Amino acid sequence: MRQPEVTILLLCCRVYLQTSSISTLSTFISGHSIDWQVLYKLCVRHRIRPVVYAVLNRLKGIVPPEALQLFKAYCREFSVFAFDRKMVTEYIIDRLGQQGVTARFYKGMDFAQLVYGDIAMREFTDMDIIIPEDQVSTVVSVMQAEGYEMHQEQYFSSYPNHFKDHIKEVVFGKPCSRGKWLSFEFHYRPPETLTSAQYQFDQLLGRDYLTGVPFTHEDYYRLMLVNNGASDFYPHLRSLLDMALLYRQGPHKVPPELQGFEDLWMQLAAELLGVPAIAGRPVPGKTCQLLMKRLLQEPSPAENKFLQLAFIRLSFMTSLKAKYAVFIQYIGFLLRPNGEDIMSLRLPWFFLYYFTKPFRLTLGLFRRSR
Repeated sequence: MRQPEVTILLLCCRVYLQTSSISTLSTFISGHSIDWQVLYKLCVRHRIRPVVYAVLNRLKGIVPPEALQLFKAYCREFSVFAFDRKMVTEYIIDRLGQQGVTARFYKGMDFAQLVYGDIAMREFTDMDIIIPEDQVSTVVSVMQAEGYEMHQEQYFSSYPNHFKDHIKEVVFGKPCSRGKWLSFEFHYRPPETLTSAQYQFDQLLGRDYLTGVPFTHEDYYRLMLVNNGASDFYPHLRSLLDMALLYRQGPHKVPPELQGFEDLWMQLAAELLGVPAIAGRPVPGKTCQLLMKRLLQEPSPAENKFLQLAFIRLSFMTSLKAKYAVFIQYIGFLLRPNGEDIMSLRLPWFFLYYFTKPFRLTLGLFRRSR
């Protein structure tokens, strides 16, 4: 049996998607004792505070004022944050353009405006910008000149080719005037290295993806099948809301390699959010069980997200050959030196990091077991 706070969370999403009525939500709230602090924390985890507030604000008569105030205070601050970030991002893109770098918004504010109709309706933290891979070095120079710190700078400066082969973006940040961390992610490749479906931006968005032509719902639908699905396996309710809202603007053409991830969100959203989307093929039951547990239950503090995602990927593969390929991929990832290895230890030659990696992994396991 679900916690009443989880049920309210799901009903708010359903009301927002118009797959359930506000009266159903009102009746449920009136008939249950609700811990509003727990509900708010669930909304934080699922990154849907603006959506839930938009729904609960219609029930001022039965939702306690102090509960609404939690959401109102966040949404007011987030609106300021979103518009402030919009101006800063436009400035950065202009600065990059002055240096000959072709760059453009994606996800974040651009996605929220197109899909939710308001840049403050979908939570985001980082500013995501697409750049060509051959202009990464110029981006680094411009951002450092603007006073931003580069994440894993030593890794990039020491082994730039290895960095770009295995990391999909360069990340920068600095404190801003409002006391928060201002972070930019410049992406030159969509998926993570462990994603089974490997694509380039031009394959998902077309050859003119950097020319400023507005992205369509279909562009974002394919992109989010990679980002929300193939990379992360729909980690929170916001990822399912994204897919459901995009799907309404379809039908969309989906590459064969991504159809399984389309079936997956449809099955999850049909059960949790009442979305009338029918999966073309059944999804492995074990995968759905793992994802339902991840979505509906509070994660354990000792939970290892890397292993959790590995189990999910293995469960999603239906053949032994595919499972074996995922297993080998993860073993290779574990044994390959990464930024953490390079940032924590200076060695004269890169191949030496392969010898030190097992010791760092063993030490990490020992520390987590204490």
